[in-house]
Amino acid sequence: LTTIPLRRPLSRSMLSGDSLRRSFRHAVVESSSLPPAERLIMYDACDSQEVSQSLGGSAGYRKRLDARRGNKPKKADNQRDVCTPFDHAAFNFSKISNQREILAVLPEYNILTNRFPLFPGHCLLTAKALVPQQLSATHLSAIVRLVSHSGFSAYFNSWCASASVNHFHCHLIDELPPVAQQRLVSGPRVLGEPTLRPAESSGSCYVFGASQLGLVGRAVSAMQAENQPHNLLFTPLHIYVWPKPLQRPARSFDLYPETVGGPELVGSFTVYTERDFAKLSAAAADELVRINTAPLPERLLSGGDDTRPATAPAAVEAASSSSDESDSEAGPPPKQPRTAVRACQSLDSLSLVKLLRSGSGLDELTLPLALSKSCLNRSGGLEVS
Repeated sequence: LTTIPLRRPLSRSMLSGDSLRRSFRHAVVESSSLPPAERLIMYDACDSQEVSQSLGGSAGYRKRLDARRGNKPKKADNQRDVCTPFDHAAFNFSKISNQREILAVLPEYNILTNRFPLFPGHCLLTAKALVPQQLSATHLSAIVRLVSHSGFSAYFNSWCASASVNHFHCHLIDELPPVAQQRLVSGPRVLGEPTLRPAESSGSCYVFGASQLGLVGRAVSAMQAENQPHNLLFTPLHIYVWPKPLQRPARSFDLYPETVGGPELVGSFTVYTERDFAKLSAAAADELVRINTAPLPERLLSGGDDTRPATAPAAVEAASSSSDESDSEAGPPPKQPRTAVRACQSLDSLSLVKLLRSGSGLDELTLPLALSKSCLNRSGGLEVS
């Protein structure tokens, strides 16, 4: 009989990127000694049983073979409205059966284990309030502050865009995913403001700097109003937005057996059989991203006035939106590195993640104003309000 010591969830005063990583690792180790029905985390997504390869091509996407996640229960596909009201009778994160699933406690959120992870350190930021899976000004601000502080990335699936629980949550991952390692080039103007886009991405992706948080909120509000599903990625310096078609294209099923949501759009495609793994190619991944994304609502791109009230907070202080050029190319490794540092001349997201993890050198660097040193202080606690 194995006795598992009580693990107390991290409190606000203790939360940092390193402490969250330690708490996650403790939960993985704890779970490994338990029968499957009692595990908080079924397995480490990046252990020796994971098969991961670069898909090649210029986008740098990867494919994963992990049959274990194929055992995850399937959710009914009956989602029709992005802004579906909260259903108190359905499952929500206040109904978790084991309080040990809570890795960290924040004033308005909990960080929970994810039983079937796809990424290193894959956990969930969940709202304590019983509210639906819809981004708001408060949620946007909280995610940006958490990512800036911890060095984690976060992705969000709206309802009708791969979310399976209609209670606000986003996914935290201890990685700068492949799409965020692409260089950024000029993108279309949104409400008259410039945006960026990943240079090698084939789909509709709008990249905003940290100083454009208010604009992101207006874009999200417009997509909600027009019932347009959407996925977002948050990194320490940028916010990536993928608007989607309401209906999944039939062609998508021919190319890939799963729904194309946040994990795939950030650059990681997971399949559960060797046949599907062998079949998936860089060309297929590029097509999947292209057909499963769509432009923002036309009124945002035309430069016209957005007459509805803005729902996002005022923009945080100015941040650099420049991107460095990558001057190195590597062949497909047997198992793709998660956060290889690129050659760079400016502080890009990947370099910032490395600095946040090392905890050193911050005072010698001129950081974007949006990431204040008080926010980056790894020894202090993060307050998300």
